[in-house]
Amino acid sequence: MADLPSDKVDDAKQVFEVFDKKYEGKVDSYYIGDMLRSLGLYPTQAECEKRGQTKKTGEKTLKVEEFLPIYSEFYKMPAKNFGTYEDFMEGLKLFDKESNGLMSLAELTQVLVAMAEKLEPRIVEEILRSTNTKDDAEGMFNYEVFVRALLQGPFPNEST
Repeated sequence: MADLPSDKVDDAKQVFEVFDKKYEGKVDSYYIGDMLRSLGLYPTQAECEKRGQTKKTGEKTLKVEEFLPIYSEFYKMPAKNFGTYEDFMEGLKLFDKESNGLMSLAELTQVLVAMAEKLEPRIVEEILRSTNTKDDAEGMFNYEVFVRALLQGPFPNEST
């Protein structure tokens, strides 16, 4: 089904069920990206919107049979399509004013919600919580630890 290994189909169905809040076998298309991120992938909003994600809730729904091919497409992409460790480190070093591996957590949050592909504050909070990223007494955090935690997990086709 959807040209995925059976364990990945099972994972996708399980995530789909979590997002099926009304237990109707349908999920709001607004949550395509969130479902993919729950499955360990990191697509951009633009990539998700190309595949049917809506900008607001309540506009469209999809069934698991429609979601599986979307998941399959992203699953088969090489990990480098989502940004590599080196890419993230190079970008964050721009904010490391003292070249000591630290940057302001407030600055990271501002960048994520205001620049380029903007993330909603709730998604930034979820990312920080899931990576256990906290600032110290001076408002700083080690961005290498953050990047490693962010990229941790099973990455399909990582060697590609």
